[in-house]
Amino acid sequence: MPLARRVTAIAVVVIVVGLTVRAGAGRAVPQNATTATPVFRFHHVHLNSLDPDKAIDFYATHFNAARDRFAGRVPAVRAQGKWLLFDTVKQAPPSPVISSLYHIGWGAPDMQAAYRRLLDSGVHFETPLTDIAQVLEAPAGRAFFAYVDGPDHAMIEINGARDDTFQHVHLLSADPVTTGQWYLKHFGATSTNPNPPREPRIHNGLQIYPFMGADLDGVRFYWYPKAFGQGSYPEAWKGRTDFASPRGRVIDHIAFSVEGLDRALTKLEADGVGVLQRPKPAMNGLLRSAFVSAPDGVELELVEAGN
Repeated sequence: MPLARRVTAIAVVVIVVGLTVRAGAGRAVPQNATTATPVFRFHHVHLNSLDPDKAIDFYATHFNAARDRFAGRVPAVRAQGKWLLFDTVKQAPPSPVISSLYHIGWGAPDMQAAYRRLLDSGVHFETPLTDIAQVLEAPAGRAFFAYVDGPDHAMIEINGARDDTFQHVHLLSADPVTTGQWYLKHFGATSTNPNPPREPRIHNGLQIYPFMGADLDGVRFYWYPKAFGQGSYPEAWKGRTDFASPRGRVIDHIAFSVEGLDRALTKLEADGVGVLQRPKPAMNGLLRSAFVSAPDGVELELVEAGN
């Protein structure tokens, strides 16, 4: 998958004794680190689990990921510098696809081999090996995917790719293009097609378009229309018209990290992003984070870089 990164401007504080930097009509132009554009990186996916240790073993056994300890203390999964963090819950977390957070995914250079390996190891699938042409308007026989029925019924995609790394987060949206552009505007995500067509299009009985894709820190984001989820899981959507909150569900939220969390939050709020929780210690003080409101009921966590 393409890994696009935006190069951001960094303001430099220049301290010169007895010298004033001037521009234009002689007015001093101060430069301050607080004016730097925040650089957001992908930090973690947060999941709820009845048995986090068992879930961690599953991810570390079957995917390109390793058992690790977040902040040296909390058992977690680490995949190419990104984390899967877990909260222990007493009841099975809801998993039907009625929230915007659809699934997470890894790549597979040889899909058939990866699928057989997982089947032989006893892994169950929500969706078996499938030609992507059955979903997208794409050439048949060129690309394949499958959805693993993961721990606590978390949905995990494997799809044809150049490598087997942790690769993407797939979401549903009431307005995929506007939502994707929101992440481009506020978090520095990039896209090779930042303004795709907005016309609804049906393929094989499912509405796939409008569709948006973007990259942030080596992780690919996809947004399919809400109608795709409604058409794919009609029983789960029976009687409802809008997304459920992801909080408390098996895939609870995602998190970005940023240096200067307070400054970044101030800028986001000035740009119209709603703040749900001000920065405070979390995970027993192992990190400092805030939450902001993202489209489609998503609560996006922002973590102080270095945590």
